[in-house]
Amino acid sequence: MRVDLALFDGDELLTRGTFRIGAAELADSFPVFKITHRLGPEVTDIVLSEFPPHVDLKTIILKMPIHESSDWESIDMGRYSLAFWCRLDA
Repeated sequence: MRVDLALFDGDELLTRGTFRIGAAELADSFPVFKITHRLGPEVTDIVLSEFPPHVDLKTIILKMPIHESSDWESIDMGRYSLAFWCRLDA
């Protein structure tokens, strides 16, 4: 599964990137966090961590269903929001 991900502080884009989730646990670095991900049987395990001091977030743990998004989806986290678009790639 491929995921496009964007983190916003209000209307300000902090970072945006794309990563692929597979059966093996992998880690990727974005400019404002580290992301660890692994594909499970029904959900993906996604952990965002290691935010810099100016970003008031600690660790975000997502259990994301394996799915194809029809549009951007988002999760509100106080002043921050996490937007994502999932694609099932062959």
